[in-house]
This record gives sequence, C-alpha cells and structure tokens, in this order.
Amino acid sequence: PTAREAREARGCAIEMAQSRFSPDTGDLELTSLDGLDDVDDLLIRRKRRPPQTASSRLCLRLCSKPCLRVTAFSLMFLVLGILIGHVSLRIVTTDSSLYTRAAAPGADYTTRFMVVGDWGRGGEYHQSDVALQMGLVGEVFRPHFVLSTGDNFYPSGLKHLNDSQVDKSFTQVYNYPSLQVPWYSVLGNHDYGDGSGKHDFTTNPTLQSTEVMAAQDDRWVCCGGRDFVSKRPEETEDDGSLAELFFVDTSPFVHKYYKESWAANSGGILDEKEKTKDKTGALDVALERSVSPWKIVVGHHPIRSNGRHGDTPELLSVLPEILNRNKADFYFNGHDHDLQLIADPSNPGLRYVTSGAGSRTRLESFYGDNKVAFHTFSSGFVTVALSSQQARVQFWLWDSTLAHELVAQK
Repeated sequence: PTAREAREARGCAIEMAQSRFSPDTGDLELTSLDGLDDVDDLLIRRKRRPPQTASSRLCLRLCSKPCLRVTAFSLMFLVLGILIGHVSLRIVTTDSSLYTRAAAPGADYTTRFMVVGDWGRGGEYHQSDVALQMGLVGEVFRPHFVLSTGDNFYPSGLKHLNDSQVDKSFTQVYNYPSLQVPWYSVLGNHDYGDGSGKHDFTTNPTLQSTEVMAAQDDRWVCCGGRDFVSKRPEETEDDGSLAELFFVDTSPFVHKYYKESWAANSGGILDEKEKTKDKTGALDVALERSVSPWKIVVGHHPIRSNGRHGDTPELLSVLPEILNRNKADFYFNGHDHDLQLIADPSNPGLRYVTSGAGSRTRLESFYGDNKVAFHTFSSGFVTVALSSQQARVQFWLWDSTLAHELVAQK
C-alpha cells in the first residue's frame, strides 16, 4: 500500500476501536481489536509467504541442520553417481547358478586358464573378493593354470628369503581347490622395487624365481621373460599341443625407470636393460618356430591401453610388428588397474587384453584413443578357454558378475 492508503487505513481502524487515553502514561489503550485486522491485511499480510505444507516445513528443518545438510547432499551425489555409472552398488554372492556360463566342456575346450594381475595386497582392496570368485568360477571352469601379469607383491616386491608376503598375499588368499594349479608369472615394476623408500635397496627380483619360491608354494612358475622365454602348459587335456605361452619381462624396456633409485637394486632393471634387445630377438625366434595353433604372449606393461598409464611407447615401437608377423593371437598384460579388450588396428586377429584388476583399481581409467571392445575399472579377472577352432574370453568381476564375453574364431 501507499503511504496515504496506510494512514487512512490506520485512522479507520482507530475510529472503529473503542479506546481511551490514559493521561498518566500518555498511552492510547485499544479495548477492541476488530479493526486492526484490516490494518494487518494492508500493512503486513500482503508481504507474508503462503502457508507452508508439512513436507516443506520438514525440508526446511532438515536443511537448517549442518550435519543433516551434509547427509542430504551426500545422498544426492550418491544417487547421481549411480545414475552415471561411477558408483556401483552390488551384492557379493556365491549362488552357484550364476556360474553356469563359466562352464567350458573339456571335450570342446581342452586348454583353460585364468588371468589376473596387480593383486598382492594381503587380501585387501577386493583381492580376497576376487580370489573368492576365481575359486567359485574355477569349480565350474576347471582351469589348467593361471597367468599372473605382474606386480605380484605390493608395495615393492619381496625383500628376503621366506618373505611373509608370499603367505599373506598368495598362499592364504588363493587357497581354493580349483586354484591349486601352476601359476605362470611375470614381474611388474613393483616386483623390481618401485614403491620402495628412498634408501631402501632390499627388493630382490630373484626371490620370485621358481626355485626360490618352491619352498613356500610350489604352484609358482616365474619369472617369465627373464628366466625363460616360453612354456608349453603340459597340464592341459591336450598335453600342451594346442597353445604355447611366451613371456616378456617388460619393466627393463621402460626408460623412465632408469633414473629411479630402486632400479639399481641387485638383479634389478639397470642390470637387465642391456638385455632387452637380445630378449626381443629371442621372443621373435620362439614365436617363429612355434607350431602351436594358439600363441599367447604375456607381459606386465600394456602395448596398447586406454587406462591411466596408456600405451607403452618402448613396447609399441617393437612388439606389434613381431606379434603380427608371427601370427600371435593374444597379448595379456597388467599395470593398468582395470580390465580391457582392444583389437590391434592393423590385425583384428591380435587382441590386447589388460587384466590388472586383481585388487585395487583406479577410477581414472578411461584415457587413450584405442578402439576398445570392453573396459571397466571394477576389480576382477579373466578366463580363457581354447579349442582348435575358437577362443572364449570372459571378464568376471569381484561380485560374481560376468561383465563381458568374447568368442573369437581361429
């Protein structure tokens, strides 16, 4: 209302009220308030908000409390995360009916194996969950062996004979009956000492050799690419005639490691870097001479990857030509803490499979320009079943989810 309207309204209200003036106090005492409602309507009520509902009052009360505000916003972001796929809510299960698709009849698939990498964390960061699922899938899948793609013992490899990490991160974690098979392993950069303290030079890669590890766990066969170039897995139902395994010790190829203090460890990267050319040549010869229908190559670092580390330039400049010329079928690696499937751009028959999700994974995993058939940052592992005509590759997650399957014809 205007000032004039307000004065007129107040005057009318006072006339309508019965009042008397107190000469003692000088106050005007109103004895009837009938007319003040009109003044209130004109001067106040037009500025009041409309009546609040019970739900709006509750919302205001919740948002007025700092801790409740934080809770409300956290729930909002959690729901948003679920919607866009960066947060997953799953229930880990051991329901046997979920594993029926893991079956690979021996009459068809005579070579069966699992692939897991970047796992050795004492059972933490989903390592125990992944191991459980490997054991359960294994009861149906019945693997002949396991491939470990490196970074077997965090944070910085093995330090001394009979190292307790072997028991805590390997023997006790992968203790399921279906996993009591040979583990063919390569070394990762952490197995060479990456992650050591500035003045810690105690990591010894030779402690992971087959001979040394036999006293603690005789499943261990290492170190691929360092102590041997190839293996024919004779424990398969075809006596190793269907597939041959080839190994590359990739850490000594990576130039950025040369300046690290841990590279100078005894038997470490600086001792091995001069051998990379000879080992590349040995791999080339072994692949060329192989008569196996399936040629499987294993290393720690990826040749091609859309993970956090991405392509490894030192490998990309050398290995694809060797693998393609010798008609290799798969290159399995870890290092990037995720699961990926990438086909070689010039040869769809060569597939790069990253299996580095054996424990801790990374959210920041979707980089690179490679054309990816499958990619997830969930913890998990890979199973591979080979017949004379085809390969079946499955990607399993820590919560029993079969996330992806590839069937490739020979």
